[in-house]
Amino acid sequence: MTNSSMDIASLGCRDEDAIIVIMKKQSKKPNYHVNLIRLQQLCEGNYLRIMRLLPDLPKQEHFHLPVKHVKGQGQRLEWLIIDVLERAPFTTLLKLKMDTCWGSFFKMPEAEVRLYHDVRMAEVVFRKTSQIIQARYDYPNAKMHQPDEKEQHNQFLALWLDYALPTCQSHTERT
Repeated sequence: MTNSSMDIASLGCRDEDAIIVIMKKQSKKPNYHVNLIRLQQLCEGNYLRIMRLLPDLPKQEHFHLPVKHVKGQGQRLEWLIIDVLERAPFTTLLKLKMDTCWGSFFKMPEAEVRLYHDVRMAEVVFRKTSQIIQARYDYPNAKMHQPDEKEQHNQFLALWLDYALPTCQSHTERT
C-alpha cells in the first residue's frame, strides 16, 4: 500500500474529499490572499459604469438597453436587460442579463450586482451557475472554483459593461 492510499484509508471520507486533502498536502503553492485594493478599485469602477448606464436608476425599475453590433452588411441587435430586485437606503440589488437572437446556442451572461451607494461600489453577489460567490476559495476544491473567483467575476462585469456602454448610453429605452 502506498502512502497516498494509506492517507485515503485513514481519512475515512469520500474519495473526492480524500483526493483534495492529498492534493493540498502535496501543493507547494502558498495560500491565496485577496488583494482588497485591486478588488475595491474594480468595484468602484463598476459602480461608475453602472451609474453612467442608468442615470434614471432612482426612478426606474426596469431597463431594456440595446447593444448594436455591425458585422459586414448585416446588423445584429443584442439587449442588456437590467431589473431592480431590491432597494434599501444604502444599497440596490440589480439583475443583469443579455438577450440576443443567437442566445439559444450559448449560455448568456446573467448576474446579480449589489450597488453600495454610500461607498460608491458595485459587486457581483450572485451568478447564474452557482449562486453565492465567496471572497476566496481554498484550492483545490470539489467544485474547482478558482481562488480569486470573486475578483474574476467583477472583472467580467467591468468588461461586460464596457462592451455595452457605447451604444446603451445613447439609446436608453424606457419600459
